[in-house]
Amino acid sequence: MTASRTTFAFVVLAAALALAGCGDDEPAASDQATQSSGPPAAGTPIDACTLVSAADITKLLGKPIEGKSIGGGPQTPACTWENRDTYESVTVEIGNPGTAVNGTLPPPEPGFPEVGTPGPDGMRFLASGMVEFPAASRSNTVQVAVLALMGADADNAAVDLAHKIGPRLPQ
Repeated sequence: MTASRTTFAFVVLAAALALAGCGDDEPAASDQATQSSGPPAAGTPIDACTLVSAADITKLLGKPIEGKSIGGGPQTPACTWENRDTYESVTVEIGNPGTAVNGTLPPPEPGFPEVGTPGPDGMRFLASGMVEFPAASRSNTVQVAVLALMGADADNAAVDLAHKIGPRLPQ
């Protein structure tokens, strides 16, 4: 019985050491604030929820809202912020690398009609408050769905966010 207790103790100790070595790789909140000031290094997973400031979200949605990751992968992340009281939202989707080479959005697939209308700085309006924009060789989208913002106001809000997001993407 002594050998089995000793063996059990070693197994428990080994498991505890193995679990201790599996610490959380995510930086502390204070580290994340420092990291979000500039673009991450190329190849680093992108957290789309850090690409829009809390101040911008509060201004658009009327109160602070935490972003929720909505799919994609580490190279094609997406995030949405939704005010559940008003059903208004802001959504950001980051495209695959190489989908907007040289800062140019791709043309429509052969045989398909032109999508959207041209916007500023190589952007394309897809709908009211929704803009597709090239940044970091990627085709990305921002949608601002806020009832108080319609037409040009919604488009301008989306373009403003696109201008802020673009420089934060890794090249």
